[in-house]
Parts: sequence; C-alpha cells; structure tokens
Amino acid sequence: MATATNRMQTVGEHRTLSTLLDRAAERFADRPALIDTTTSLTWAEARDALDAGSNAGDGPVAQALAALADLGRGEVVRFIDVPADVPPRTDMVFAATRADGTVDAVCHSSADAAHIGTALALREQVTPDDRIALAAAVSNPGFWSILAVSLASGATLDLSGDMAQATTGWLIDPDAVTAYTPQPHLKRLHLRAGRERLAEVAAAQPGTRIVNGLSLPETIGPVLSSDPRDPAGTIATTNGRPLGGVEVMIVDPRTGMDVILYQTGEVWLRGTGVFLGYAGRAGAGFTDRFFRTGLLGHLDSEGRLVLPKAEEDALLSGW
Repeated sequence: MATATNRMQTVGEHRTLSTLLDRAAERFADRPALIDTTTSLTWAEARDALDAGSNAGDGPVAQALAALADLGRGEVVRFIDVPADVPPRTDMVFAATRADGTVDAVCHSSADAAHIGTALALREQVTPDDRIALAAAVSNPGFWSILAVSLASGATLDLSGDMAQATTGWLIDPDAVTAYTPQPHLKRLHLRAGRERLAEVAAAQPGTRIVNGLSLPETIGPVLSSDPRDPAGTIATTNGRPLGGVEVMIVDPRTGMDVILYQTGEVWLRGTGVFLGYAGRAGAGFTDRFFRTGLLGHLDSEGRLVLPKAEEDALLSGW
C-alpha cells in the first residue's frame, strides 16, 4: 500500500498566525523580525503596528500586516474577486492561474499556514538566530507558510531580496530562482526548481543543505519537504516526506485503488495544509476528503514522493 502519513511530528497547541505573532513578540521582542526595502521592524514593533492598525509602508511587510489585521477581525483575505460563498473555515482566497490561462479561486485556512510553518521550522530546526531571505509574492499561498516559519521560530524574515546576511534562502518566485547565483554561506536553501537546477546548485554549494518539496496552489506551502536525515543524493530526485498532519496516497486512476510502493499512480493529498475547496465549485477535486492532484508519481521505501521529470516540468510551468 503506497501511503505516507506523518502524524508523529508534534507542533504544539492549536495555533493561528495571530497567536504565533503574539508568542514571537513576547519571546523575541527586540530581535529583528520583518524587513523589506523600506521597513525594518522588531517582533514587538510588528505586534504594536498590527494592534495600532498603522501603515508600516507600502511594501510586502505592510501588505502582510494588513492581511494579518483583516484575519484578526475575522475577515476573509481575498487575493481574487470571488462570490461570497466559500467553504467553511476559509479565511484566505488565492488565485491559481493554470497553464491554459484559466484561473481558479483556491480557498485556504490561515490556521493551516500556521501549522505547516511550525512543522517546517521544527523539521529544519530554525532558530531566532536565522535570517530567512524569502522571494515570494504576498498573494502566493507559500508566502504565508514561510512567514509562519519565522513567526514560530523567531527567525528574521527578510523580504528585501538581500541574500548577503541570510542563513536561509527560500525562493518561490520564478524570476528569483532564475536569477539566483551561488551563495555558499547559506545554511539551507529551498529553490522551487527542477532536478537539474537543484543538482547544479548543490554542486556549487556543497556546504548548503538544499531543500526540495511539493507545493501546489491547493497547498498552503510545501506539505511535503526534504528531511535533514535524507541522503544528499535524494534531495534533487524526490519531493520529500509529508509534514505533520499530512497524508499522501498513490492511487491507480483507472480503478481508484491505492497501489504498492514504487508503483506509479495519481498523487492524492489529505490533511493540514491542503485547501478547503474552490470558490463556487463545492466538492470539485476531492474524493473521500483526498485532493486528487492530477500528478503522477510514486512513493519510495522511505515515504518520499518521486515525480517523473515530465510532471516536475509541468508543475514549474504552471499547474
């Protein structure tokens, strides 16, 4: 049976982005928190700016704080115009532009972003001494899970594009991935890139831990991610293991039955971080609460997801 589940990783009590920010402001008050080209806030200042409803500029820090303020008021943060009817628990709606030009309105819970970010911070052992250089638009679901990594760990989140002081690079934006040049000082680096690019960067930065994963518009960040215990040679060729609360099943699309390890089938996802549905399309894409991704792949004996190169290329070109 080709099923991989991570229920063992404990991420603590139920958390939201707001509770993570409260905790960071208490534990790491005077440490650098959120930075872009015009703004630099400590954790306490970020919490105060949110409480006061003040505008911290017009950059990505201000956009993130404005969205957090809306979430705190119980509003739905919409990055695409959608009808009022969205699935229960939805408080963030993102646009997913497909390769054919069509657009879906993907509904997420911000609490899932808090959970996934906390799980990533635990897996990667991120600390308050880390500085994460993130290249991603605020309108990308993955932005929010990496923001949650910083909130959960107290690490600085740098949105300015400056890699020089970073310990961690997290590059989701395609232009940032294309423009990336080797930064051997990084402790860890996530590139949303194909296996050739990952292998190329790994060879140029042998002291950096390269992180691979699986992110879709329907997941609020990488619900599967490389494990630090994995051999370096598996990073470029696999998409990692599920994070806590995430279940992966490989299913024969002809029969609907799950398959054995190493047998190729459709990748189905269920659990924390998987979206709640498409606005205006109740139930679309789901079977037995599993999201049918449409991707073909298999699980290896360690529970790592392996996608054929053609599927990787399709993901990177638009899904």
